[in-house]
Amino acid sequence: MELGRVLSLFVAMLALAYGLSVAATNWLAAACLIQFSILTAVEHDSARVQSLLEGYEAAFASLKLALLLAGLLLLW
Repeated sequence: MELGRVLSLFVAMLALAYGLSVAATNWLAAACLIQFSILTAVEHDSARVQSLLEGYEAAFASLKLALLLAGLLLLW
């Protein structure tokens, strides 16, 4: 596994853990963080999703970044 992929999955794991821990108090931030982690895990795990994303990698990366930033800003 390459380092970028490992770091991406680690960030997704942290986002999932933090999203679950704040779910009772800030459900919108939790939803953004959990969705980010799900999309990241599916992107790295599923060949079918990778074939669907072919040509749309930049848009998908922007969507994931927007979810992560929205989740973090809602917690601030």
